[in-house]
This record gives sequence, C-alpha cells and structure tokens, in this order.
Amino acid sequence: MHILLVEDNHTLAALFGVQLRQLKHTLTIAATKEAAITAFQKEVFDLIFVDMGLEGYQDRGLQILAEIKALAPQQRMGVLSSNDLRDIVRLSQQYGAEFYMVKPFTLDGLALILSGDKEAIRNYIPDVDEGRIIAF
Repeated sequence: MHILLVEDNHTLAALFGVQLRQLKHTLTIAATKEAAITAFQKEVFDLIFVDMGLEGYQDRGLQILAEIKALAPQQRMGVLSSNDLRDIVRLSQQYGAEFYMVKPFTLDGLALILSGDKEAIRNYIPDVDEGRIIAF
C-alpha cells in the first residue's frame, strides 16, 4: 500500500514510517495542508491519514478531509490525532473520515486499519489505554 501521512510532528512521522516499513508499505509525508493537497494531486494513495491539529489550527485536518473528499469522494481517509473530543470525532465522520485513530497508536491497530476490515476495526480493543480506534 502507498500511504499519505499528513503530520507535522517529525518524530511521530518517523515512527509511523518505521512501523509501515515493518508492515511492508510505503509512505509519503506532508506537514502542511498545502503539501498534502499537492502530494494528493501528484500521486495515488491507497489510504490517507490526517492529523487533526496542523499549522497551529486545532481543526486543520477537517479542511484537508473536505478538500480531498471533494476531489475524490472514494478516497480512503482517516484521522490520526491525540484530540478525541466528541465534536471533532463527529465532524471527522461528517467530512468523510472512515476512522479516527487516537495517538499514540499501536502497531496492531495500525495493521487493522491498513487491512480495511471494518468489522475488526469496530471490535478492536487495544491492550493499553492508548491507541483506541473509532470506526465509522
């Protein structure tokens, strides 16, 4: 799979890359909304993960979801965020996210998301307090 990660935390992006390589996938990283839209227009991605808070805006991820979904309604997208406030999660679903993955995430949770098995994602309970996934 070829994945786009929209994330401005370089440490988290590097960790994500390591985990994806372990799972035999490739990764493109964009740290801003502009970079994400440019990458999306140049390449085809099997899945896009969007951090909610970027560029100093708590909801920048919603704007990215909306723009990409307007261009490609069938694009698989989800949110990867430490902010799991109910309103943000609900808005993410309305803007077209398939899932909402709470940071820090687990490798098992990431593998489930990549599998696309919606039933397994809905039933996923991490062994730790972190890494919760909300499937829509």
